[in-house]
Amino acid sequence: MERSIVTVAEGKKSFSRLINNALEKREEVIVTRRGKPVVVMVPYDEYRHSKRIDGYRKIMQARAVFLKADISADEIYKESKRQLEEKD
Repeated sequence: MERSIVTVAEGKKSFSRLINNALEKREEVIVTRRGKPVVVMVPYDEYRHSKRIDGYRKIMQARAVFLKADISADEIYKESKRQLEEKD
């Protein structure tokens, strides 16, 4: 994926062009303020994909913790269900 870096001021002037570049050229646009990155513009499907991967990574980390603690998925399910029923 290509990448471009723009300041906030440049981004304001060229917002439509930057959106088009992100969509059509699959370009990652990094917006900086005072020389530091503050925002990244990417196509929405790329964003959704990264969120899915992040969610999967969190699930795998939790799974590793539960396996290390010798807690089964069935125990987690039953305890979660019990706690949800208590709230009602």
